Amino acid sequence: MEATALWQHLWNSRAPTPGLEHLRLEGRRAGSVLLAFDEQGSPYRLGYRLEYSQHWRPRHLHVRVDDERGTRELRLHCNRSGEWRDGAGTPLPQLSGCLDLDLWPTPFTNSPAIWRLDLAQDQREEIAVAYIEAPSLDLQVMRQAYTRLDARHLLYQNLDGDGFHAVLTLGDDGLVEDYPGLFRRLRRWAQQGPLPPKALERDLREKSRS
Repeated sequence: MEATALWQHLWNSRAPTPGLEHLRLEGRRAGSVLLAFDEQGSPYRLGYRLEYSQHWRPRHLHVRVDDERGTRELRLHCNRSGEWRDGAGTPLPQLSGCLDLDLWPTPFTNSPAIWRLDLAQDQREEIAVAYIEAPSLDLQVMRQAYTRLDARHLLYQNLDGDGFHAVLTLGDDGLVEDYPGLFRRLRRWAQQGPLPPKALERDLREKSRS
């Protein structure tokens, strides 16, 4: 499976300009770079690489954040038995039972969970995910649910906290096209052909400084 996506961030009213993410998916490996803003409107850069099993269970994650406070990194590994460890090999028993991973702020990590669940029409499943929130890279377990509404739409529910929910619209490649109020996939850039990832990253950095 190969796909490229460019998402615009819509959720942050304090940001001076919408954030952007460029993602490249090759097989079951994803690499992405984001230029985003925290809840106070301060900018940060986030890069991540994710690797999945053939059943779309997360295997390896490396995420790095650069902001005015410096650099933070997080590495996670999950074996076939569902045992999680950090980059130093330390067990993370609090993540036991998590078959999915959710990284904020990207809409990409919704898709592997949806692919793994492979829900039938009107089917609903509750899951426990390893949830990582940037830019702090805090890690916790979160309960979520997905319900298949039709071929292109699923209801997402956060079962912890404020009970947030949204209807996600998927593209033909299974990636999120519209996440109401949070993310929107941009398409017009493809008319002139996609920029190489390094060139796009430089372009995004230049725009963030202007």
